[in-house]
Amino acid sequence: MAIGDLPNVYPYLITIVGEGIQAKRRSAACMIGHLPPPMSQSGTYDQLAELEKLLDEYCHFAQNQPENTEVVANLIKEKVVEANLQADMGQAVNEVFTDYIQRLHGYITDIKNMQIRVGLHVLGCSPAGDTLIEYLLALTRLANGETPSLTETIAAIHGYDYYELLAQSGKLLPDGSKTCGALIDEIGQQCRDAVVWLYDHDFSLAGAELVAELPWAVGTSSELKEQLRQTARYICQTLIPNLNKTEQEITNLLAALEDRFVEPGPAGAPTSGMADILPTGRNFYGVDPRTLPTPAAWELGQTLGDSVIERYIADEGHYPENIGMIFWSGSNMRSHGQCIAEFLYFVGVRPVWQRGSQRVVDLEVIPLSELKRPRIDVTARIGGLFRDTMPMPVKWLDKAVSLVANLEESSEANYIRKHVLADSELLTEEGMETPAAWEQACYRVFGCPPGSYGAGVSHLLEEKNWETIDDLAKVYVRWGAHAYGAKSNGAFVPALFSRRLASLDVTVKNEDNREVHMLNSDDFNSYHGGMIAAVRSLKGAAPRSYCGDSSNRQQVRLRSLDEEFKRLFRGETMNPKYIEGMKQHGYKGASDLAAVVAHCYEWDATSAVMEDWMYQGLAEKYAIDQDMREWMKDVNPWALQRIAEKLLEAEQRDLWQADDKTKQELQQIYLDIDGELEERGDR
Repeated sequence: MAIGDLPNVYPYLITIVGEGIQAKRRSAACMIGHLPPPMSQSGTYDQLAELEKLLDEYCHFAQNQPENTEVVANLIKEKVVEANLQADMGQAVNEVFTDYIQRLHGYITDIKNMQIRVGLHVLGCSPAGDTLIEYLLALTRLANGETPSLTETIAAIHGYDYYELLAQSGKLLPDGSKTCGALIDEIGQQCRDAVVWLYDHDFSLAGAELVAELPWAVGTSSELKEQLRQTARYICQTLIPNLNKTEQEITNLLAALEDRFVEPGPAGAPTSGMADILPTGRNFYGVDPRTLPTPAAWELGQTLGDSVIERYIADEGHYPENIGMIFWSGSNMRSHGQCIAEFLYFVGVRPVWQRGSQRVVDLEVIPLSELKRPRIDVTARIGGLFRDTMPMPVKWLDKAVSLVANLEESSEANYIRKHVLADSELLTEEGMETPAAWEQACYRVFGCPPGSYGAGVSHLLEEKNWETIDDLAKVYVRWGAHAYGAKSNGAFVPALFSRRLASLDVTVKNEDNREVHMLNSDDFNSYHGGMIAAVRSLKGAAPRSYCGDSSNRQQVRLRSLDEEFKRLFRGETMNPKYIEGMKQHGYKGASDLAAVVAHCYEWDATSAVMEDWMYQGLAEKYAIDQDMREWMKDVNPWALQRIAEKLLEAEQRDLWQADDKTKQELQQIYLDIDGELEERGDR
């Protein structure tokens, strides 16, 4: 409405396809997709690095000098406490110490090998030098279509499956020479050696053919050598030319401003096996929502669904009856409908695809004899973009619930029917006609009002306009209690939505890439954290909360919210590699660091995920550290003020029991910056 027919040229991160498509819908935007930030492996640092060395030492002593293991074991126990791992990785009462060592080693290896961001992308600038090498390692970590994974190929050259090595990282190899974790490190270095070799040979095809002659590849099978060459050729012939076209982010932006055509191209997460979407700088597009979920996404959704059910049974000892899921447009466009598929699988129906077009044209009920479990009830909280860009999937979710609710099955086998019967009876008692009561009792897809977006919780937290968890719940209900489906286009049913939230046993939010995660934006907490806060308030107890991770489609993982949060906190937020990377970008880097602190505090407000040591770590590394403080004062004092303010607010709200010294230092930092900014304003 504001710009009329004025062209809208919109540079945007190529990974966030949903919001890009929304800009096209709202104002016919010409998208200029840009690269995600530089990525690297987390590695280890501080106590984690020291602990890893002790774990390797223990493994060698256990095999060669068992009389020395007790000394190392005691050092490990001390270091676990020092690294604040005792609550997460503490030894169980009856757990054999060697099993504990394996579990601990696996945890460190997982963090060490996770992908993290190490800076920001500069529009139009192709990766160069070490950043280019890191980009290529990230882009070839997974297979890209028919192109093999560089990591898995080199692991195979050593005679091992890479994922088996990860799972057994604390065990010694059969020859006793090193642990599986140490071999993983060696494989990582050899991946780098291969990319550096290509770099030194100017990414020529001749260099690609010779990469199989590197010392560690000599003597391997011709098949594995060819796989290695295939990936090397892919780097030289496809990735490098496409990365060199990153300047299109600027040239096509200028072309659009001069009313010239900008070539279209796909969007997605290039480091999740989707490097074929490069180059950037093109007018990106999404997928046909009528094809969602695709057959591949259906398989993925089943895997995610089984993971949730198995984890909940392990945690609670029985099936969950009610699951709450967060649905975003972008993640379902990238994954081709994995969350849609998971919802359908939970309730026990499958898509029917039209031959040829592969569009979803119907649903069919999966018999209980095939499902081999109860039909689980699911409540979807959809984002505004999902509502707007995926009208057909919304109708399929709604239809799936109606189909299952009308099946003549027992309440022990069909939780949806069980709950719909109870809710419709309650609505009838409240005076509603029976058909309307049944219809409302089947509502399972909820979102914000037509034409609006968001979940409201982030606004409330940022404005500090709340006192208790109940305030957060009220806002979540007010913003999200609009029902969508075949017979409802946003009807406001707060009482019904509140009943659904109060019944939830589990909440789920899936991520399909590592380029964007739950600490990068307040939307993650507003939607998922807001749902958790609402359940805590309305039910009086926190639900089990899980995060599905399909960033590697071959190794789908499920973690609890607490596990995922701490993994990101340890692997990225507190990692010197991440902090130093952000410091290369001055004002904007400081601003993003301040945002991470704010997001940590906000997640704690909704979901109680932060512990005192985590707040203490943020205070020490992001504010009290003298070098960091001086840098922030120089490039962005407002960011330093925000960090101190958020940490002090956490302390004031009793989320953090800060010691007096830390509290006083933060107060002094805040007062100093406040005075300095006031002086600047006067000038």
